[in-house]
Amino acid sequence: MNKPSRRVATFEELRSLLFDNWPYKAITLCFAILTWAYVQSEQVVEEHVRVRLDWTMMPEGLVTEEATLEYATVTVAGVQALMRNMRSTDLVMPIDLSSAREGDATVDLSDRPIRGLPAEVRVVSVTPGTLRVQLDRLLKRRIKVTPLVKGDPAEGFAVREVAVSPDHVDISGPASMLRALTEIPTEDVDVTGLHEDGEFEVGLGLSKNSPMHVLKPGPISVSVHVASTLRVRMFDSVPIVVRGDRYVATTTVANVTVEGPEAAVAAVKPDALSVIVYAPDEFVDPEGEARNTPDGLRFDVLGVEPPVRVTLVAPEAIHVVAKGQ
Repeated sequence: MNKPSRRVATFEELRSLLFDNWPYKAITLCFAILTWAYVQSEQVVEEHVRVRLDWTMMPEGLVTEEATLEYATVTVAGVQALMRNMRSTDLVMPIDLSSAREGDATVDLSDRPIRGLPAEVRVVSVTPGTLRVQLDRLLKRRIKVTPLVKGDPAEGFAVREVAVSPDHVDISGPASMLRALTEIPTEDVDVTGLHEDGEFEVGLGLSKNSPMHVLKPGPISVSVHVASTLRVRMFDSVPIVVRGDRYVATTTVANVTVEGPEAAVAAVKPDALSVIVYAPDEFVDPEGEARNTPDGLRFDVLGVEPPVRVTLVAPEAIHVVAKGQ
């Protein structure tokens, strides 16, 4: 009987807490919300933001010798609400060097306007505050393209030839850099594990912010030709065996030469080799010559498997006679 009474008492306490003197409580809640909104709209905070530097306004016929800085760190101050909305804004600081001349130039970043920055937000500091750049005359040259190959092909293969297309590109950049440039590499072409000819589309090995630019950018095609690394190996005293009991070979051993990939040739075991002569039962001639051909008497070399192949057997013809001759 006590449990229901306790529940009722607890419910009454909650109802009283929520609804007794509700006009006063509603006013208190509204005041708290207004106070929070006021703080959000009036509280000034500082924040560090990244600002992209726009170097498009350059002197005609001049270019920076080195890669230009892409971003500066700017400390800004403003009310919290504005700062929160500004985080998704693309902030850009234009760098106007259109009136500069060839040679050293100092760029003061501390007093430059920032596109995308709300008027109510002020700049506290910029890091770095100044930049020194070297302006050089813009030059255009046709430069040879050199394919850059890395890695090792599959076992038993080697790179035999590498070709690139186009083999020259037109590049613009600082005169001091282009005068000394004789060739430009491609991006890495990885031939690791390659066991057949391949063609790769790559770019040039220029960094993203390099002061040099390709006038007609496009993919570079690199063709790689691979071939087996063949090894020739000769085995002497390979036994000659005539199949069947009616005939024997007048020569008991032969020399066998094989060719193939290095590892496969090295794996051939001399004691597994034999030259077998096929003399069918219906062969009635008392003697004959076996050759490595499909016609008539023939012989094969056993113990050699692809990719290794037999290139020479000496003697080329094996003379067989009937037993007892």
